Amino acid sequence: MKLGFTNNPADLDAGRAFRDAAVADGWTIAPLYITEAMDRAARLTRDGFVLQVITRDMTGHFKWKAEADVSIWGPDGLCIEVPADYDWGAITAGLRTCHNCHKTDVDTERYGFAGRCCAECRPAMAAKHERPGWCD
Repeated sequence: MKLGFTNNPADLDAGRAFRDAAVADGWTIAPLYITEAMDRAARLTRDGFVLQVITRDMTGHFKWKAEADVSIWGPDGLCIEVPADYDWGAITAGLRTCHNCHKTDVDTERYGFAGRCCAECRPAMAAKHERPGWCD
């Protein structure tokens, strides 16, 4: 799911649907920020996974009518590619999916801050994302 700042109301609906499906599937939901309602910015957790959902209706306030974003991290702290629709099986399979070559059911390693890739792709991903001082 590729979202972000948008003028398409369907993107906002997709973010909300993802969040609501996760809650219905047993995720615990809490506000992401103390200054913002959960229906705009939420942090969800389940079995060590973290899901962050932004669904901000900004109609009349900014260039963009909405901001919609979904991000997922596994229990290992590495990001997981977000499926088009909420799918617990796809999320857990994401622990063993390379973000570069998209091989599935492989051991994955960290690159950069929270990237996930297979051992075969690690050198190329490190060269692309990790420069001297990148984490200082």
